[in-house]
Amino acid sequence: MVVVCDGGGGIRKALRHAWPHARVQRCLFHICLNIGAILGTNPRHEASRQLLRLAKELTRVKDGGAMAAWLGAYNAWELRHKDFLEQKSMWADGSENDLHQRLVKARDMLRRRIREQTMFTFMDPDTDADGPIPTSNNVIESQNARIRDMLRTHRGLNLIRRIKAVCWWCHQHTEHPERAAWLARHAWRDEQIEQLYRQAWEHSDEGRQQLFGIPARYGTGIDWNEFHTSTPWKGTAYRSKCVDYVAGLPLWQ
Repeated sequence: MVVVCDGGGGIRKALRHAWPHARVQRCLFHICLNIGAILGTNPRHEASRQLLRLAKELTRVKDGGAMAAWLGAYNAWELRHKDFLEQKSMWADGSENDLHQRLVKARDMLRRRIREQTMFTFMDPDTDADGPIPTSNNVIESQNARIRDMLRTHRGLNLIRRIKAVCWWCHQHTEHPERAAWLARHAWRDEQIEQLYRQAWEHSDEGRQQLFGIPARYGTGIDWNEFHTSTPWKGTAYRSKCVDYVAGLPLWQ
């Protein structure tokens, strides 16, 4: 079995649970999009522009010769810009960081994809697929768009009804949907869906914070000190930083 996916955390977890031995083909189009999101559409440095072109070339790889050529071009890019990628910047506290952080992040992403050996699974002759393996998951993305359109059409449903509507839509679009009587006997009850949803929520950052007092990964509160300064200004006790900013005045007087 070969699963074509974009590599999201949810699908990877589902694969480990349901099909642990399935082969994975990463969507090459999504890899290209991810690199573009990091580097931008018009990078400033030549090394970034070259890597962006390489990422776009991924979607044109269709055979072994093209795969070897792409991997060779990527390896040549790394060697050509090795010194540029290793440049560091010094922080005020004396610590170092990558000078070209976005480019290094994109480079590391492609390195991981190559190391995982999931970019070119579609060319592996040992796969047991019945036919050609697609290199993108655009087919399922179009189905997801139809599900989102259905939910927009029926907006106003509560959460449980939305979940049941998605399940119903998926069932009705299978190759051989069951009859209504079968659905009535086997459909999940609202209580079952609520229990599963609550279990997932309790494992989320927000759920752990509210249930067990674990701090959230990102703070959502507002700190008074972030918007005010205790420095007196023109005879007043305190003045809001926001007011200074809006008025076009210096923040610190």
